[in-house]
Amino acid sequence: MGLFDFFKKKSSELKLNYDPDQIVKKLDELGYFKYAELSDIPEIKKDLIDSLTRLNYLGSVSFDESPYNSKEYRHYHFDGEDLFEEGGFIWQLEAMKTLFEKMNFKTEISNHIEDWDNEKGLNHFITLNGKEYVIFKNFNSSGWGEAAQRFAEIINDQLELQDNDERLYLVNGGNDGNAVYLTDKQFELLDPILKGKERPLKIDDWCKIHQVDRQNYNRH
Repeated sequence: MGLFDFFKKKSSELKLNYDPDQIVKKLDELGYFKYAELSDIPEIKKDLIDSLTRLNYLGSVSFDESPYNSKEYRHYHFDGEDLFEEGGFIWQLEAMKTLFEKMNFKTEISNHIEDWDNEKGLNHFITLNGKEYVIFKNFNSSGWGEAAQRFAEIINDQLELQDNDERLYLVNGGNDGNAVYLTDKQFELLDPILKGKERPLKIDDWCKIHQVDRQNYNRH
């Protein structure tokens, strides 16, 4: 038996306590595909049913060009190292720009400072839609996890301020980090059925798993 046949056999033995077709149908009712182009939705649904059936995983179909976002505009590569490096926050905001436009979500930057000092460490501030956020203050450590957490904190705060029902959930971490936008109802549907580390998590739960001290952060 070849390697492919082995994985196919293992996945076929996966016992599901849900119907993937019904989950995708319910996601459709909850607006999961509303940002996608109509012509892309059949392909997205097929891949999602397949990933839920074989891997118990929230799959996605990506575009072939950089930044290789998903075709439903909900999934994003969320590399903690890239976010922590200079310019990482702005790049990630730009990568999500198309979704933000579809969501009518405002992300106007009026001030952005990234300053590294050998003695004081990293000071990183951003003013988004008139509200200042302290991302790092006198920070002297590797902050891959903290960068991912704080980006998500800021986006979710702005979504709440703008009365938008979407929230950013974190998936995995480090160089393998990803993030996905879901509404509360979409998350409540998916959370009980998705297993393993490749599932969307609320920020607090993600921080506990990845040992990021969320309490050591003040978003104001």
